[in-house]
Amino acid sequence: MYGSLYWIEWLDRLDRVLTSTRHDLASLTRAVSPRSIEAIERSKRQLAALTKDLGLLDTDVLASGPAQSVPNAVDNLQKALELTIAQLGRIAELLPAGAPAVRDRVLAAVDSALRDSCYEAAMLLAPSRRRAALKMSSGAYFSRNASWP
Repeated sequence: MYGSLYWIEWLDRLDRVLTSTRHDLASLTRAVSPRSIEAIERSKRQLAALTKDLGLLDTDVLASGPAQSVPNAVDNLQKALELTIAQLGRIAELLPAGAPAVRDRVLAAVDSALRDSCYEAAMLLAPSRRRAALKMSSGAYFSRNASWP
């Protein structure tokens, strides 16, 4: 089990990977290329590694409220990350030969999974920090109503 410093580093890595993945998705909206698909595959591998590392982190570090809520929050984050990884896996299968409508649906599903992962990560933070972290998931990075660039 790894302690508080590892959580800080892990959350920072997660933030960087989720942000990078969103930028990679934005490039896919303009043009599907082998390079953009490779970037998504890289993001998928990075998120898989982060998901694996999540199981090694000490959840006692996060317990600022009811002790039983922290494992649930960690489980929720793990499920959200696994869904994001699965959605990213669909991109390589569906985008190159897919119609524009299919592409838009796949990209919207991935964007939604990214937002959910970001939200669940924010829920791990102390209550005083959740409001600031939720800004990231609610609009600053992953707005539901934002049009793709």
